[in-house]
Amino acid sequence: MIAKTVTGADFTGALEYGAGIRSDRTNKQAELLSVANVGSIDAAGIAAEMRDVAAMSSRIQQPVWHTILSWAPGEQVNREQKLRAAARYCELMGADLARHQVAVYEHRDKDHPHVHIYINRVPIDGGAALDTSQNYARNVKATQKIRKELGMAELPTRKQATRDLDPSKEATRGHVRQVLTAALANPAIRSLDQLVTHLQENQIEAALKRDAKGMLVGSSFRYQEISVKGTDVGVKAKQLRDHFSPFGREVLRTMPMPVGNYGPNDSAGHAATPHGLLSFEEGVGEGGATDDATQNENVWRRKKRRQRHQ
Repeated sequence: MIAKTVTGADFTGALEYGAGIRSDRTNKQAELLSVANVGSIDAAGIAAEMRDVAAMSSRIQQPVWHTILSWAPGEQVNREQKLRAAARYCELMGADLARHQVAVYEHRDKDHPHVHIYINRVPIDGGAALDTSQNYARNVKATQKIRKELGMAELPTRKQATRDLDPSKEATRGHVRQVLTAALANPAIRSLDQLVTHLQENQIEAALKRDAKGMLVGSSFRYQEISVKGTDVGVKAKQLRDHFSPFGREVLRTMPMPVGNYGPNDSAGHAATPHGLLSFEEGVGEGGATDDATQNENVWRRKKRRQRHQ
């Protein structure tokens, strides 16, 4: 079982998608499984009730918490197990079912069982909103706990190419994945620089790639002369941005390094770096090199604002 979480501002759009009625297209394979602290059972009514509660907090701009909880293809999961997993997930993420509004929909349009969990981050008693920091690491820990408690299967096996069957490469993936997961779950690691330092202490070199605007767009890791991409170990650049951004834009900075090629590319296509440190591509504007952290944060925020106003 795995969990993927996004947050947003539009209760109506989110719940219409959950109910399978978005964009004038009805998904007959969508079903409402459960609600908490709402009286409505239709998407429009649930959205209206959640909006009313969210309005109690003018500070929370993105009150919609949407998590997709997915099981392995072919795994047999009955209705009761899905409801228990969804309820336990809410509890583990801090959404007390006595205080938060929740709607759970099941979709049957994929080859794997999955449910969509919609949580109002603002509680009905007006208390502190549900925390969104470190969602990626918290999701990993929560799903691991739920799997053990409910006796469910391990993470779905990803598709493998023939070249992926090299045991040394798979061992590297496993080591990097384990160290990264533990690091992202460590509350003391609150910046990219701290993450890179932690990886170096475990003999892992990190290479992060940025686009011309300074946006973090790719990652790769090297351990015992073998390189793997971030996507191969389940940690994409966007997940790193989402994970560290709640701590402020400064934490998205990386150790200053001159732009250039320091040697031959590794097998993941990144230029080698001196002292095993972090490499990145930096955009250049009229005034010289851009501030990568500032560009990253500003571009990301503008994109979010445009999406909210569309």
